[in-house]
Amino acid sequence: MGSRDLEVPVKIDEITVLVTGFGAFGNNSINPSHLIANSLPSSFTADDLPNIKIVKASPIPVRYRTVRDVVPRFLFPQPQDKVAMTRSYPPSIPTSLFQDLLDANPTTEYKPRFDFVLHIGMAAPREYFTMEMCAHRDRYLGKDEAGETMEGDTLWRDEYKAPEILRPGFDTEDVRKRWKSELTGVDVRPSSDAGRYLCDFIYYTSLVEYWRKDPKAMAPVMFLHVPGKSEDYDIEIGRKVALELIRAMVASARRTKGNEGIGK
Repeated sequence: MGSRDLEVPVKIDEITVLVTGFGAFGNNSINPSHLIANSLPSSFTADDLPNIKIVKASPIPVRYRTVRDVVPRFLFPQPQDKVAMTRSYPPSIPTSLFQDLLDANPTTEYKPRFDFVLHIGMAAPREYFTMEMCAHRDRYLGKDEAGETMEGDTLWRDEYKAPEILRPGFDTEDVRKRWKSELTGVDVRPSSDAGRYLCDFIYYTSLVEYWRKDPKAMAPVMFLHVPGKSEDYDIEIGRKVALELIRAMVASARRTKGNEGIGK
Protein backbone atom coordinates (compact mmCIF):
# COMPACT_ATOMS: atom_id res chain seq x y z
CA MET A 1 0.00 0.00 0.00
CA GLY A 2 1.12 3.57 -0.47
CA SER A 3 2.48 5.52 2.46
CA ARG A 4 0.58 8.46 3.88
CA ASP A 5 2.14 11.66 5.20
CA LEU A 6 4.34 10.97 8.17
CA GLU A 7 2.98 12.94 11.09
CA VAL A 8 4.92 11.47 13.99
CA PRO A 9 7.27 13.99 15.62
CA VAL A 10 10.64 12.76 14.36
CA LYS A 11 13.52 14.65 15.94
CA ILE A 12 16.20 16.27 13.81
CA ASP A 13 19.20 14.51 15.34
CA GLU A 14 17.66 11.36 16.78
CA ILE A 15 14.84 8.94 16.01
CA THR A 16 13.28 6.92 18.82
CA VAL A 17 11.96 3.40 18.22
CA LEU A 18 9.97 1.39 20.76
CA VAL A 19 10.64 -2.35 20.52
CA THR A 20 8.58 -4.94 22.37
CA GLY A 21 8.75 -8.70 22.79
CA PHE A 22 6.56 -11.19 24.65
CA GLY A 23 7.17 -13.18 27.81
CA ALA A 24 6.88 -16.93 28.33
CA PHE A 25 3.67 -18.76 27.48
CA GLY A 26 2.41 -22.31 27.28
CA ASN A 27 5.31 -24.72 26.91
CA ASN A 28 7.59 -21.91 25.80
CA SER A 29 9.52 -21.06 28.96
CA ILE A 30 11.86 -18.92 26.87
CA ASN A 31 10.41 -16.56 24.30
CA PRO A 32 12.92 -15.65 21.58
CA SER A 33 10.93 -12.51 20.73
CA HIS A 34 11.98 -10.91 24.00
CA LEU A 35 15.52 -12.28 23.77
CA ILE A 36 15.88 -10.68 20.34
CA ALA A 37 14.34 -7.40 21.46
CA ASN A 38 16.56 -7.32 24.53
CA SER A 39 19.68 -8.05 22.45
CA LEU A 40 19.30 -4.90 20.40
CA PRO A 41 21.71 -2.03 21.05
CA SER A 42 20.49 1.10 22.82
CA SER A 43 21.24 3.04 19.65
CA PHE A 44 22.78 2.62 16.20
CA THR A 45 23.38 4.51 12.97
CA ALA A 46 23.10 3.33 9.39
CA ASP A 47 23.73 4.88 5.99
CA ASP A 48 22.78 8.55 6.05
CA LEU A 49 20.18 8.13 8.79
CA PRO A 50 20.31 10.08 12.05
CA ASN A 51 21.04 8.27 15.28
CA ILE A 52 18.36 5.68 16.02
CA LYS A 53 17.60 5.23 19.71
CA ILE A 54 15.99 1.94 20.69
CA VAL A 55 13.74 1.82 23.74
CA LYS A 56 13.17 -1.76 24.89
CA ALA A 57 10.08 -2.66 26.89
CA SER A 58 9.97 -5.33 29.56
CA PRO A 59 8.62 -8.64 28.20
CA ILE A 60 4.91 -8.21 27.68
CA PRO A 61 2.75 -10.86 29.34
CA VAL A 62 0.78 -13.02 26.92
CA ARG A 63 -2.54 -11.67 28.13
CA TYR A 64 -5.15 -9.76 26.18
CA ARG A 65 -6.09 -7.53 29.11
CA THR A 66 -2.49 -6.50 29.70
CA VAL A 67 -1.90 -5.65 26.05
CA ARG A 68 -5.03 -3.53 25.86
CA ASP A 69 -4.10 -1.73 29.08
CA VAL A 70 -0.44 -1.16 28.28
CA VAL A 71 -0.20 -0.28 24.61
CA PRO A 72 -2.27 2.93 24.68
CA ARG A 73 -0.14 4.18 27.57
CA PHE A 74 3.01 3.33 25.66
CA LEU A 75 2.00 5.18 22.54
CA PHE A 76 0.08 8.24 23.70
CA PRO A 77 -0.04 9.80 27.16
CA GLN A 78 -3.67 9.99 28.21
CA PRO A 79 -5.50 11.35 31.23
CA GLN A 80 -6.59 8.43 33.38
CA ASP A 81 -10.25 8.97 32.54
CA LYS A 82 -9.49 8.72 28.82
CA VAL A 83 -7.34 5.57 28.79
CA ALA A 84 -8.81 3.14 26.26
CA MET A 85 -10.22 0.25 28.28
CA THR A 86 -13.51 -1.57 28.53
CA ARG A 87 -15.41 -1.90 31.75
CA SER A 88 -15.04 -5.67 31.51
CA TYR A 89 -11.26 -5.40 31.12
CA PRO A 90 -10.00 -3.34 34.07
CA PRO A 91 -6.32 -2.39 34.48
CA SER A 92 -4.24 -5.51 34.94
CA ILE A 93 -0.58 -4.49 34.95
CA PRO A 94 1.74 -4.14 37.92
CA THR A 95 2.46 -0.42 38.34
CA SER A 96 6.21 -0.98 38.19
CA LEU A 97 6.30 -3.14 35.07
CA PHE A 98 6.67 -0.38 32.49
CA GLN A 99 7.24 2.72 34.62
CA ASP A 100 10.94 3.03 33.78
CA LEU A 101 10.10 3.11 30.09
CA LEU A 102 7.46 5.80 30.53
CA ASP A 103 9.63 7.88 32.85
CA ALA A 104 12.43 7.81 30.30
CA ASN A 105 10.17 9.11 27.54
CA PRO A 106 7.92 11.70 29.19
CA THR A 107 5.51 13.88 27.30
CA THR A 108 2.55 15.88 28.54
CA GLU A 109 0.83 16.35 25.20
CA TYR A 110 -1.45 13.97 23.35
CA LYS A 111 1.18 13.02 20.81
CA PRO A 112 3.23 9.86 20.20
CA ARG A 113 5.94 9.04 22.69
CA PHE A 114 7.95 7.28 19.99
CA ASP A 115 8.69 7.93 16.34
CA PHE A 116 8.38 4.28 15.32
CA VAL A 117 7.16 1.06 16.93
CA LEU A 118 8.32 -2.48 16.25
CA HIS A 119 6.52 -5.36 17.96
CA ILE A 120 8.23 -8.76 17.87
CA GLY A 121 6.52 -12.09 18.46
CA MET A 122 7.22 -15.79 18.03
CA ALA A 123 5.69 -18.02 15.37
CA ALA A 124 7.07 -21.37 16.49
CA PRO A 125 6.09 -23.51 13.46
CA ARG A 126 7.76 -21.11 11.03
CA GLU A 127 11.41 -21.53 10.08
CA TYR A 128 11.57 -18.02 8.61
CA PHE A 129 11.05 -14.39 9.58
CA THR A 130 7.93 -12.52 8.52
CA MET A 131 7.03 -8.87 8.24
CA GLU A 132 3.31 -8.76 8.98
CA MET A 133 1.39 -6.58 6.54
CA CYS A 134 -1.88 -6.17 8.47
CA ALA A 135 -3.69 -6.79 11.75
CA HIS A 136 -7.22 -8.01 12.46
CA ARG A 137 -9.95 -6.63 14.72
CA ASP A 138 -12.00 -9.74 15.50
CA ARG A 139 -12.03 -13.46 16.37
CA TYR A 140 -9.45 -13.69 19.13
CA LEU A 141 -10.67 -17.02 20.47
CA GLY A 142 -7.42 -18.61 21.62
CA LYS A 143 -6.95 -18.65 25.40
CA ASP A 144 -4.17 -16.47 26.76
CA GLU A 145 -1.97 -17.19 29.78
CA ALA A 146 -4.84 -16.16 32.07
CA GLY A 147 -7.15 -18.63 30.33
CA GLU A 148 -9.16 -15.80 28.76
CA THR A 149 -10.22 -15.00 25.20
CA MET A 150 -11.71 -11.92 23.58
CA GLU A 151 -14.90 -13.71 22.59
CA GLY A 152 -17.82 -11.32 22.87
CA ASP A 153 -15.62 -8.22 23.14
CA THR A 154 -16.95 -5.40 20.93
CA LEU A 155 -14.88 -2.38 21.95
CA TRP A 156 -13.10 -1.91 18.62
CA ARG A 157 -16.09 -2.78 16.45
CA ASP A 158 -18.97 -1.05 18.22
CA GLU A 159 -17.42 1.72 20.33
CA TYR A 160 -14.46 2.72 18.17
CA LYS A 161 -16.13 1.84 14.84
CA ALA A 162 -12.69 0.69 13.72
CA PRO A 163 -12.07 -1.17 10.43
CA GLU A 164 -11.90 -4.94 10.38
CA ILE A 165 -8.32 -4.79 9.09
CA LEU A 166 -5.69 -2.14 9.77
CA ARG A 167 -2.35 -1.78 8.01
CA PRO A 168 0.83 0.12 8.82
CA GLY A 169 1.28 3.45 7.10
CA PHE A 170 4.57 2.59 5.44
CA ASP A 171 5.08 1.83 1.78
CA THR A 172 5.36 -1.79 2.88
CA GLU A 173 6.73 -3.04 -0.44
CA ASP A 174 9.54 -0.51 -0.24
CA VAL A 175 10.23 -1.51 3.38
CA ARG A 176 10.26 -5.18 2.42
CA LYS A 177 12.71 -4.65 -0.44
CA ARG A 178 15.08 -2.58 1.68
CA TRP A 179 14.87 -5.15 4.49
CA LYS A 180 15.48 -8.17 2.27
CA SER A 181 18.35 -6.54 0.37
CA GLU A 182 20.48 -6.42 3.53
CA LEU A 183 19.83 -10.00 4.63
CA THR A 184 21.53 -12.27 2.14
CA GLY A 185 21.01 -15.91 3.06
CA VAL A 186 18.26 -15.21 5.60
CA ASP A 187 14.71 -16.34 4.79
CA VAL A 188 12.52 -13.25 5.25
CA ARG A 189 9.01 -12.97 3.85
CA PRO A 190 5.90 -10.79 3.92
CA SER A 191 2.78 -12.20 5.60
CA SER A 192 -0.88 -11.22 5.83
CA ASP A 193 -1.71 -13.60 8.68
CA ALA A 194 -0.40 -12.59 12.09
CA GLY A 195 -2.29 -15.45 13.71
CA ARG A 196 -5.38 -14.13 15.59
CA TYR A 197 -3.58 -14.47 18.90
CA LEU A 198 -1.54 -12.05 21.02
CA CYS A 199 0.77 -11.10 18.15
CA ASP A 200 -2.08 -10.06 15.90
CA PHE A 201 -3.82 -8.50 18.90
CA ILE A 202 -0.95 -6.24 19.98
CA TYR A 203 -0.41 -5.19 16.36
CA TYR A 204 -4.04 -4.15 15.97
CA THR A 205 -4.00 -2.49 19.39
CA SER A 206 -1.15 -0.23 18.31
CA LEU A 207 -2.56 0.48 14.86
CA VAL A 208 -6.01 1.33 16.20
CA GLU A 209 -4.57 3.89 18.62
CA TYR A 210 -3.02 5.79 15.71
CA TRP A 211 -6.23 5.31 13.71
CA ARG A 212 -8.29 6.80 16.56
CA LYS A 213 -6.07 9.87 16.65
CA ASP A 214 -6.38 10.43 12.91
CA PRO A 215 -7.75 7.79 10.51
CA LYS A 216 -5.87 9.43 7.63
CA ALA A 217 -2.51 9.73 9.39
CA MET A 218 0.43 7.40 9.02
CA ALA A 219 0.74 4.65 11.64
CA PRO A 220 4.50 4.04 12.08
CA VAL A 221 4.06 0.50 13.47
CA MET A 222 5.39 -2.83 12.24
CA PHE A 223 5.24 -6.42 13.48
CA LEU A 224 8.03 -8.96 13.08
CA HIS A 225 7.42 -12.68 13.57
CA VAL A 226 10.49 -14.75 14.45
CA PRO A 227 11.04 -18.53 14.57
CA GLY A 228 10.74 -20.31 17.90
CA LYS A 229 14.47 -20.96 18.32
CA SER A 230 16.44 -19.51 21.20
CA GLU A 231 20.04 -20.67 20.82
CA ASP A 232 22.67 -17.92 20.79
CA TYR A 233 23.10 -18.26 17.02
CA ASP A 234 19.36 -17.91 16.45
CA ILE A 235 19.13 -14.80 18.62
CA GLU A 236 22.06 -13.23 16.78
CA ILE A 237 20.35 -13.81 13.43
CA GLY A 238 17.12 -12.42 14.87
CA ARG A 239 18.99 -9.38 16.14
CA LYS A 240 20.33 -8.63 12.67
CA VAL A 241 16.89 -9.18 11.11
CA ALA A 242 15.25 -6.80 13.60
CA LEU A 243 17.90 -4.10 13.19
CA GLU A 244 17.63 -4.25 9.42
CA LEU A 245 13.85 -4.00 9.61
CA ILE A 246 14.13 -0.91 11.82
CA ARG A 247 16.61 0.60 9.40
CA ALA A 248 14.30 -0.16 6.47
CA MET A 249 11.29 1.36 8.24
CA VAL A 250 13.12 4.61 9.03
CA ALA A 251 14.80 4.90 5.64
CA SER A 252 11.57 4.22 3.76
CA ALA A 253 9.61 6.76 5.79
CA ARG A 254 12.25 9.44 5.16
CA ARG A 255 12.23 8.95 1.39
CA THR A 256 8.44 9.07 1.10
CA LYS A 257 7.28 12.09 -0.87
CA GLY A 258 6.79 14.99 1.47
CA ASN A 259 9.03 13.47 4.14
CA GLU A 260 12.47 14.05 2.60
CA GLY A 261 13.49 16.23 5.53
CA ILE A 262 12.79 13.70 8.26
CA GLY A 263 15.82 13.33 10.46
CA LYS A 264 17.87 15.87 8.49
